[in-house]
Amino acid sequence: MSTRSAQNKRTQEKLQGENRQGMARKSASSAKPARAAGSSVRVVPSSSKAKRAAAERGEDLSGLSKEEKKARKAELRRQEDRVYTASNALLNENEDYVRFRRIWWVLLGIGIAALVGAWVALAVFGKDGADTQLAQTVQMGLIIVAYAAIIIAFIFDFMKIRPIRNACRTAASGMSESKLNEVIARSVQDKKSKK
Repeated sequence: MSTRSAQNKRTQEKLQGENRQGMARKSASSAKPARAAGSSVRVVPSSSKAKRAAAERGEDLSGLSKEEKKARKAELRRQEDRVYTASNALLNENEDYVRFRRIWWVLLGIGIAALVGAWVALAVFGKDGADTQLAQTVQMGLIIVAYAAIIIAFIFDFMKIRPIRNACRTAASGMSESKLNEVIARSVQDKKSKK
């Protein structure tokens, strides 16, 4: 609580012997909401991400033993792995994804090759050749090409590849168990036939 000023009227009355009853100020931390939260407001007291996710799924792990919790989490991980595997299988079947991924690797390869070329140019021309206009132009050109290719590769991934990846992930997570098994088996069969 804060100390009141000596010039305050109530403090003066206390000092002079007049003792009126009053209320002391309470701290802000003891304040309570004036009314209950509205129907559209969801109040979740736990701060743990896993607890919130489990609450959204409707699972309550609080009454389970340690081994049961481990088994439940292992089952969830196994299911997520199956969805991930099916998602990768769907991606590999998608011709646009394969083509875009190849373009992405080419862009990254160009960027890395240009960076290596810049370092080689630096080593070839050395410190003595750094004064020549040609050496500086070659090195700067290669660095610009390298950065441009790498940045374009990441933008290309974000704009073209990511939507396909998200769509396949959503499709795989919405599949039934039998459909997941079918997609995974088809993927394994394709890998065996390519060998």
